[in-house]
Amino acid sequence: MKKMKLEKCGPGCDCGKPSGNKKAKAAVCLIVLLAIGGIFVYKAQSAKQIPPANTETAFAAPVAKEVNEQKPVVPTIDKQEPVVKTVEEKKIVGELLDSLDSLNKVAINQDAVFVFIPAKGNDIINKQTMDAIASAEKKIKSTGVSLGLYTLQSGSPDYANIAAQLPLPGMLVLSKGRGMAGVSAEITETKLLQAYVASSRAGGCGPSGCGPAGCS
Repeated sequence: MKKMKLEKCGPGCDCGKPSGNKKAKAAVCLIVLLAIGGIFVYKAQSAKQIPPANTETAFAAPVAKEVNEQKPVVPTIDKQEPVVKTVEEKKIVGELLDSLDSLNKVAINQDAVFVFIPAKGNDIINKQTMDAIASAEKKIKSTGVSLGLYTLQSGSPDYANIAAQLPLPGMLVLSKGRGMAGVSAEITETKLLQAYVASSRAGGCGPSGCGPAGCS
């Protein structure tokens, strides 16, 4: 019997097996490699057929979309704070009076009063007049006189009588137990102080007292 020549073969090797089996495996591997190579070739050709993207169009599209999606913020009139007030707020001098007779109750503890007589249907008083009233009030009070501020309502029974004698808007200055003086046209600090001095020196003119224009 012939001795077989032993070949060195590591574990996992196909030593000693017929060579036909190796040829079959080699053929299968070759087919797989050819298939993979075909896939790469196809992808490479497909990539060449796609034209390069237009960078200008690609860049402009998202920007245009972003602009379209932005909703403009329109402030509502209710939420917007007014920068300049076009209409001056109504300001009333002191407390409202139903009649001049009511002064005997509401001003019982006061030595003198300023009674503003507004024009019919318009009781707006501007800042300049308010400042003049405040300044005259401060100077009179600095002498120790108690002074009250009031506004006669246009519905008062005394309103028509005063309007016939005093151009409106105007101011009546009354000193308790003495007399009354009126200020019309432009109401200034000087006119108010003069009217106060005149009313405080009047001393009365009979049972009905003095009229708005002062005692004659």
